[in-house]
Formats: sequence, C-alpha cells, structure tokens
Amino acid sequence: MVQKRSGRVATDVEKPLPNLESADEEARGNAVRGLCPCHAGWEVFEGHVGEVLRMLKDPSRVVRAHALHVFEDAARMQLAADLSYYLEAGEERIVRAGHFPSIVERLKARRGRKVGRRKRQRGGAA
Repeated sequence: MVQKRSGRVATDVEKPLPNLESADEEARGNAVRGLCPCHAGWEVFEGHVGEVLRMLKDPSRVVRAHALHVFEDAARMQLAADLSYYLEAGEERIVRAGHFPSIVERLKARRGRKVGRRKRQRGGAA
C-alpha cells in the first residue's frame, strides 16, 4: 500500500541478534533498539517483530522500554504513511472537482441573490 521510509539503514542487521539472548540488559536493550524501523528499516522490523514482542516481556525494565519504543516508532511511521495516503486521495478528489469560483464570482452571485430577494419582497408586498 504505502512505502515505508527508513532513515539510517543498518549495515549488518544480523550482528545485534545474538545480543538479544545476552545476560547483559544493556546489550539486550541495544539489540532491540537496533531493530527499530526508524534506524534499521521497515523490512528488518517486520522480519524480527516476534523477537521485539518477546522483549516486551523481558525482566529488565530497560529492555522493555526499548522494545516499547520500537513499537511506538513503527506505529508512528504507519500512521504517517496512512495519513499521507488518505490526504493524497483527498487532493485527487479536489482536483477532479474542477473549478472553484473566485471571490469575485462568489460576491457577484451573492449580490444577484440579494437583488432577487428584494424584487420578490417588493412584488409580493405591493
């Protein structure tokens, strides 16, 4: 549907994966953070979403916070992509709608409606 953006692309994504099983909470946290779609790209995130889900249940608060950050960024990127998709569709509808009257044309039409009302009021009252 919509192409995802990736800011910095990790050169070797498989490198941090063994650190997901590390005893060091900082190493696990950095490994999870390395799977963030804003850093590693959307495809990498989608490929390792199971590991990130598992890290949400990690005993370490730091690791859980990093895993939650990864999902927050993914949700934010998806929302931005969806929003731009729907805005593009709305812009196309506006262009297809064609000509919008200018302010001068709208004022002229308004003046014509007022004159018509006055004539009907005079004609009906007399």
